[in-house]
Amino acid sequence: SSTISVNRQARRNYEVLSTYDAGICLLGSEIKAIRDGKMNLGDGYVRPDKTGRGMSLHGVHIGKHATAAFFNHEERRVRPLLLRKEECKKLRREIETKGLTIVPLQAFFNDKNLVKVKVGLCRGKNVRDKRNTIKDREAKRDANRMIKSFRMN
Repeated sequence: SSTISVNRQARRNYEVLSTYDAGICLLGSEIKAIRDGKMNLGDGYVRPDKTGRGMSLHGVHIGKHATAAFFNHEERRVRPLLLRKEECKKLRREIETKGLTIVPLQAFFNDKNLVKVKVGLCRGKNVRDKRNTIKDREAKRDANRMIKSFRMN
């Protein structure tokens, strides 16, 4: 599977509790634009749709395709996600009871060359959590550096 786009802000601003792979309903010009690398997950988020049965992807930017003149798409339209019914129910329950959010983490082509979006059930990090994450990362890096220097000797 080849990666199309990664939401780096999500890993920094949220603690990811669980992830799901979801299909996404796209138009032809959107697929062509994605193949040209014009997809940005930065401002994206997932909400239950108005019918209450499925989930939809909001705020994801897919740029216009150059040669699709009349048949082009809206760049920031709401796109339905394809999840199983049980997964939708579980995600909706988690959002409503625990106050969590669902954020797109990564977009990729699967083995059948279909576009999939990896969405994560996330809890927001505060400044203290971010500092602890940075501190842990630096401690791990220092430990690896020490081990590497002992191996050299």
